[in-house]
Amino acid sequence: MSTTLDQLLDDNLSVLRSTRELVERLDEAGYRQPAEPLGLSGIGPQVRHASDFYLRFLTGLRAPSGEVRRVDYDARERDPRLETDPDHAAERLTRIMVHLRRLPEQVPDLADASLEVRSDGSPWTPSTVARELLSLLGHTVHRALIALLLRARGTEAPEGFGVAPSTLRHWAEQRQGPDPAVSSCAR
Repeated sequence: MSTTLDQLLDDNLSVLRSTRELVERLDEAGYRQPAEPLGLSGIGPQVRHASDFYLRFLTGLRAPSGEVRRVDYDARERDPRLETDPDHAAERLTRIMVHLRRLPEQVPDLADASLEVRSDGSPWTPSTVARELLSLLGHTVHRALIALLLRARGTEAPEGFGVAPSTLRHWAEQRQGPDPAVSSCAR
């Protein structure tokens, strides 16, 4: 497998792991509570939304080798329990991580797999596994919203939560920490 694909899988796993760790620390009320002054739903809906995209991606990769794999992001499950039950959400995130780790074994042609994707009613569009993993990372902007929701309640998110993996690597390379004056949404 290519180093690019390895890095994308590692970055996605890292984001999912830190999200699960945060969800495991929240009680049900904290997980469900919306940020009404900001007009935002609670943490649960953000976790559910991102999880749905990972599940659609993994489902789409199940087609046999040689066939075009179709990832239909419009067919998301939208399990309401993921929005209200942090234990259920943590378990779902764990399962997604297990499946992502196993992708290289389960999809031998992973680096070269043909994909077609659609979302928001678009027509089927050609894509690649690497492109979709990159898109899933970008979709974790919902983690920045989670950090914002926590701050709105007077709780700080764990250091680096809601920050893109590439930014975290940059900071590590520069041997500097995040600027506390910069919102996690802007990082």
